[in-house]
Amino acid sequence: MLDICGTVREAQSSGSWIAYKQAARKIRDGYNEEKIKFGNVVRAAFLGSFTIEPLIDYIVVEGASENVYIDAYLGGYDQYNQEILNPESGLYRFSPEITLLMVEPESIFTDNKTAPGPMAVEEASGRIIRLVDFFKKNSKGTIFLSTFPADPSWPLHPIDGEREIMVKDVNIRVRDIFSKDTNVRIFDLDRLAAYFGYRNALSPQMMHMARMPFSEGFLALLARAYTSHLKAYKGMTRKCLVLDCDNTLWGGVVGEDGIDEIKLGPDFPGREYIDLQKALLELFDQGVILAVNSRNNFEDTLKVFRDHPHMLLKEKHFASIQINWNDKPSNMIKIAEEINIGLDSMVFLDDSPTERDLMRRALPEVITMELPSNPDYFTRTLRESGHFGKFFLLDEDRKRSQDYASQRQRTELRKSSISMEDFLRGLDMTVTVRSAQLKDVHRIAQLFQRTNQFNLTTRRYTESEIKDMIESEKRRIYTLQVKDKYGDSGMVGVSIVEVSEEAWKIDSFLMSCRVIGRQIEYVLVDRILKDAEKNGIDRVDAGYIKTKKNALAERFWESNGFRSAGRDGDMLKWQVDTVSVKFRAFPYLRIVEE
Repeated sequence: MLDICGTVREAQSSGSWIAYKQAARKIRDGYNEEKIKFGNVVRAAFLGSFTIEPLIDYIVVEGASENVYIDAYLGGYDQYNQEILNPESGLYRFSPEITLLMVEPESIFTDNKTAPGPMAVEEASGRIIRLVDFFKKNSKGTIFLSTFPADPSWPLHPIDGEREIMVKDVNIRVRDIFSKDTNVRIFDLDRLAAYFGYRNALSPQMMHMARMPFSEGFLALLARAYTSHLKAYKGMTRKCLVLDCDNTLWGGVVGEDGIDEIKLGPDFPGREYIDLQKALLELFDQGVILAVNSRNNFEDTLKVFRDHPHMLLKEKHFASIQINWNDKPSNMIKIAEEINIGLDSMVFLDDSPTERDLMRRALPEVITMELPSNPDYFTRTLRESGHFGKFFLLDEDRKRSQDYASQRQRTELRKSSISMEDFLRGLDMTVTVRSAQLKDVHRIAQLFQRTNQFNLTTRRYTESEIKDMIESEKRRIYTLQVKDKYGDSGMVGVSIVEVSEEAWKIDSFLMSCRVIGRQIEYVLVDRILKDAEKNGIDRVDAGYIKTKKNALAERFWESNGFRSAGRDGDMLKWQVDTVSVKFRAFPYLRIVEE
């Protein structure tokens, strides 16, 4: 059996295209012949104006490192126009889920006689826009549209070159046109090349010899960036970042040095830890859950969070705080249980090589990041990771981390309540159920990609599919939002219902794990059944497909009065007659229906 990890490490340590090409061949052979299973298989097409095969090899390897297999389609050399504009082309027959379009600036500025300026920008932008519009009409997939590298052709001159200005203007125009398009994702190649350094990213020798514009070093970074974008699109990014404290969030050991002697402040040494905490707060504001996992004295460590004048992270930022002398893998399991997420949603940050090695061996599902020995580079390492990327920052993202942090208050209320009803009344919840709107597409798609524990049929829908269903008369999409006295959780539940004159069928029903146990899911079921009854529907069908993660929902339909209706493959079928439904009363909830 092929050693995927060893194959990937060997290619990455070499960095050369030959090494990546050999590794990619082994991975493909392993998938096709040895039936190696990957967590995700993505059908991806690659179109370009240059020799794009080396990039695909790099992406296959970097994808495998993230448990993703790239089933790739390669368009002909410089045939991107023909592939897109011919509805019978191999591209459309392949039916890719994701298509990467990467074109050199020279290919869009085709007329060298055209004077630089607005007219040239308009013509070049128009070529790309027309291609993308044609693709959208002929494919259900999503296109990753690459920006164009705007490298300074005269880097030492005081003014920008005309071609550089035009390329930047095209990038701006194309980005503005497609920024809110659910079928298009911008892959910012120009920003990535600028970060790496245009001089190092673009290789004149490779371009002249092989019609490949990129250096081998940049190809590796480019492949990692593409993999990160792919994970964001597929909802494979991680939810929670778990942090060590001593020599990670601050320099020194607080139990030995004392709060006044640890390294943390605006001057060196100590500024490097301030920079890391600023980056962590950025992730918190983007919806990443933070937690603490530290082998330390509880009171000494907590005093830093509460009393140190330069400590940016406070108790309120953490959904779980495990500070004790237990081993860190055991603490990690407690954190996952307390937050109610899977271990495969977590990333671990610790300065100690010993602790990192222990975590990798004990809990391989957790991503344990490799940190450099020099803390000056902690922040750069975190920022260059692709574990938490997303294409859109939604209101629910901004609320999520705060909502998880508030969960500790809800837990305390539950402990002090004499009954479940007393607890629910104490939350003072408002639940809103309404039909989905086009503005909800991003959030609904996010829930479908990221929800596992309370996802009854485990179906995954893309944004374009959800948009089509919202506009269809044959589907109804219900959304559920909740807020309580501790905060607004935003949209936390979705159900898709197929409607017909004979019966309604609940195609999908899912709820965010952070609200499981508050019984609000019954409100959503009642709304669906009431609407069916109002429309003269006698029967509502539903289903459940059991997975490793959604066992807690196994008896959900039965608890709502549905009866077993047999099995269809992996699907357990359920149905209920609307005339026999006994609707619940929710005296402890404020329900708003729209």
